[in-house]
Amino acid sequence: MRRTFLPLFALLALAAPLAAETVPQPAPGQPRIGLVLGGGGARGFAHVGVLQVLEENRIPVHAVAGTSMGAVVGSLYAQGKTPAELTAITEEIPWTTVFNDSIPRDRLSFRRKRDQRDVLIDYRISFDNRGLVLPKGVLRGQDLFLTLAEYLAPARSQTDFDLLAIPYRAVAADIETGRPVVMDSGDIATAVFASMSVPGGLPPVERDGRLLVDGGIVDNVPIDVGRAMGVDHLIVVDVGTPLLPRDRISSFVSVLNQMQLLLGRDNIERQVATLTPQDVLIRPDQPDISTTGFEHGAAGIAAGRAAALAALEQLRPYQLSEGEWQAHLAARQARAPRNAPVVDFVKVDNRSDTYTQQIEALIQQKPGQPLDARQMTEDLHNVYALGGFRAVRYGIGASDRLGGEGVTITADGDPTAANWLQVGLGISTDFNRHSAIRLGLGYTDRNFMGTGAEWRTDVRVGTNLLIASGFYTEFGSADLLPGRKNRMFAEITPYWSRIDTVLYEGDKAVAEVRDARLGLDLDGGFLFGNHAELRFGVGYAQVDLDTLIGIPADIGPQMQDAQWRVTLTADTLDQLNFPTEGLYLRLGMVDHVKLLGGDLGYTVVSGELWKPVSWGRNTILFSGEFGFTSRGDGRSVGDFRLGGFLNLSGLDPDQLLGRHKLLGRAIFFHRLSEEAPIVNVPVYLGGSVEVGNTWSSIDDVSFSALRPAASLFAGTDTPLGPFVIAGGLTRGNGALYLVLGRIF
Repeated sequence: MRRTFLPLFALLALAAPLAAETVPQPAPGQPRIGLVLGGGGARGFAHVGVLQVLEENRIPVHAVAGTSMGAVVGSLYAQGKTPAELTAITEEIPWTTVFNDSIPRDRLSFRRKRDQRDVLIDYRISFDNRGLVLPKGVLRGQDLFLTLAEYLAPARSQTDFDLLAIPYRAVAADIETGRPVVMDSGDIATAVFASMSVPGGLPPVERDGRLLVDGGIVDNVPIDVGRAMGVDHLIVVDVGTPLLPRDRISSFVSVLNQMQLLLGRDNIERQVATLTPQDVLIRPDQPDISTTGFEHGAAGIAAGRAAALAALEQLRPYQLSEGEWQAHLAARQARAPRNAPVVDFVKVDNRSDTYTQQIEALIQQKPGQPLDARQMTEDLHNVYALGGFRAVRYGIGASDRLGGEGVTITADGDPTAANWLQVGLGISTDFNRHSAIRLGLGYTDRNFMGTGAEWRTDVRVGTNLLIASGFYTEFGSADLLPGRKNRMFAEITPYWSRIDTVLYEGDKAVAEVRDARLGLDLDGGFLFGNHAELRFGVGYAQVDLDTLIGIPADIGPQMQDAQWRVTLTADTLDQLNFPTEGLYLRLGMVDHVKLLGGDLGYTVVSGELWKPVSWGRNTILFSGEFGFTSRGDGRSVGDFRLGGFLNLSGLDPDQLLGRHKLLGRAIFFHRLSEEAPIVNVPVYLGGSVEVGNTWSSIDDVSFSALRPAASLFAGTDTPLGPFVIAGGLTRGNGALYLVLGRIF
């Protein structure tokens, strides 16, 4: 009998340490405490403050359940992050950019950078055979998911959430059924992201055959989930926005806001009603922090601390002694995942029209190596920058076909990136004689009839007209990708354009001339990464010059213009509207030749440079332009024009006309508003100092003939482009300007 039980006792003795590692045990005589963290967007920073107070006062947590932002903070805490580390994370995440799904300009292909330098805005409208294609969310969450996945990389090695440093649950909602979904296993990053995917704000997350959205719509304070984790008592943190009082419901906006708050209120109150006197409810006071106020992390943490300190007397019965607390921390640390998982395979689930080989070539993660989350973030940013994707994400999980645990990269195609329509609006006026309106339309088919060539059609309507439609393609070695070195391109573009120009004698307008062209351009060249291109081209156009108003100008009859040209363009600006770093450089030569029936014979050399220098919220944008024309038969309206805002401010638009030009600028602007996440509307005050002129003869060009100008302006960057109100002055000439559209 004794011999029979000895092996059993030995087995139980060996199993006891394993059981202790599997389920965290409270100190003897102490209850198991569960922590419930509710959703509330940026108001969830308060959770970090509550955790600070719990740890400072040796209050243990044996289980964590969270929804939305509560799921985010809870997952990091359950992984083993300390409150100090959580505080550091809230400070280092770039909240002003993490919600921005647009491809950063330094990752855009040079072709797409070139598109931006026009009147078009970046928003795309797309259609398929069922009609208009709309996104599933205002935001895509591309950078947000990769940031979250990077911080959760160690925990992704543990697919059973009960085996984390602290057992954990995340709550989402099934958008098909409206039922709550409690996630206790699998890839923790996709679980947390699903729990915070606000319907309409972020697209649903496909997980385990379900389409999941933010759990806040069904269980924003998951007390029932926390209770089901086998705890004795709960600490519940509700960071939801309180209902508006009657005196603040004064507009349709406030009514809609109140309706949204009411949707989940009954469920929250029913959950709260289940709390016992031994449970602790903490509701931080955050009247000035909205759900989107992610720039207020420090204030949210402070509010959480204050609320937890106010509840400290209720929490003290669960306080451990110093020895018990150190043992608790040691046991928790022993369970915490320390290393990212070793991946057995890397596969691409390509749901886009981008070639799978292009995606695979940008992934550096190799089978048999630990997951490098930071490098994976960089690689998927590069994949996303290829264009054509709604989102590019990765998950950790098993594969029946490949075996083991590995990385599956999901490249979700974007219908709006196959073919799209862009619109743009440009308006300018000097509140006097000159107003201009430009309406732009651009249609792009990125893969015309499966050929790999891009078909682009542009239409400009307004003071000047343009219709252009052509084809563009990139090519090179098979192992080279768009935007990489040594890529080449070719482009063919037939066009028709019409430009009306007012001619001046001194400050007096004496005539208006129309330049209409029907032509064809053939171009080709080399791409240097996504930063520069060297372009060679030939063009042929029929030119009609007519005088519309005033004395007929000596501009000649109908002409044929044959030309060849070469242009070097470099563009590393961080943005086109109020840039703060990088540069833009263009150097070009156009040779009009009397070949193939050409009537003109002269050469034009030109260039421009824009270079911002920034400190804090201040920027000085230095800029210079030049243009020179050789002697010869140059019958034309004039190759260079000056006048208008930032082009010798104070003059009428294009008031100075000539065959040679010099222009220098120093433009200062100060950003008044702080950068903000999600809704970021910068406001600027600034001014410029300009000097320049145009000349008809090279013999007249001199620095002493340069005329000074200056401006003061206020502007903002809107979804339709920069909007600026300005005043300019030059040698007794003054003008006011209102501009919507590109200004730099």
